[in-house]
Amino acid sequence: MVTMVADESWGLDKFDDGSTKIVGELQLKKYGHFFDEYATQLKAIENALDETAVDMWDITLDPIALQTVPYEQTTLIELIKTDNKILNKVMIVLSTLCTELKLLSQEAQTKFYSPLLLYEEALCEKTLEEGEAQLHIARMLPLFQEISNFVQRCYEVVPHVIHQLASMYN
Repeated sequence: MVTMVADESWGLDKFDDGSTKIVGELQLKKYGHFFDEYATQLKAIENALDETAVDMWDITLDPIALQTVPYEQTTLIELIKTDNKILNKVMIVLSTLCTELKLLSQEAQTKFYSPLLLYEEALCEKTLEEGEAQLHIARMLPLFQEISNFVQRCYEVVPHVIHQLASMYN
């Protein structure tokens, strides 16, 4: 059995002129320069996106605002087309319910949040004359009727959503 003895004569020359160190430093400089350029490019992209993403409409500076949101011209039935008829029906029902919930949420935010938050806010600090409180409540009655109708619609939609989700589970 022949055993090989580790011989150091097989290794590299002991002569080192420093060229590997110079080449390594040069590569490190190139990598550093590359990463610096890349970081500046990413920062420029981030700044460009931040400027457009943060631009908010200010009513005092811009009295007119344009909303340029693209709208889909197809119906849900056209968007949901598969070969499985049962899956089609389930997807159409769930997507319609999601659309209904989204519309209810938007209606609550646009029509009811502000009036309810500001209800009687201005009248808290001053004393009311006789009959003035009744006038304020009378002015709010149409809003309260709309809120009542809205809540009734929510009472109809939410159990339907729960029923559909429960029937999917079974």
